[in-house]
Amino acid sequence: MLYFRSMTVDDVTQVHKIESMLFNDPWPENSFKNELRQKNISFPFVAEEDKRIIGYIICWYYTDELHIGNIAVIPKKQRQGIGTFMLNHVFDYFTDYKKAYLEVRESNKKAINLYELFGFETIFRRKSYYSNGEDALVMVKIRNKTIEDL
Repeated sequence: MLYFRSMTVDDVTQVHKIESMLFNDPWPENSFKNELRQKNISFPFVAEEDKRIIGYIICWYYTDELHIGNIAVIPKKQRQGIGTFMLNHVFDYFTDYKKAYLEVRESNKKAINLYELFGFETIFRRKSYYSNGEDALVMVKIRNKTIEDL
């Protein structure tokens, strides 16, 4: 069974292992601990299966704005709906956001496709954003989008 819950300090080592496995420029382990201390704006969650963390998502929420800072799923569970599962839970949790933002590597087509399914649209490109010089696409999802928002 798949569970979605808040991240705890006991999860940080396992989350950091996943982060290091997936990204060339991983967040330091201490960054995850810092996120847990920022209780007013930072909301770290994990997806767990059989008491094992298989994914995580870090969100920041200010007034009516949601920012997805980090999302990851272990390789052997990718393309099985775990990212969708986590995003659905996040959007159910933050019911009063007006806009949601994220950055994604331009080359990460699987993630971009997922985000577009959730209604995210690219609004601009950050040149050489990542340590390898790759650009980031900044995407936004406007809740209850109207013609005035376009």
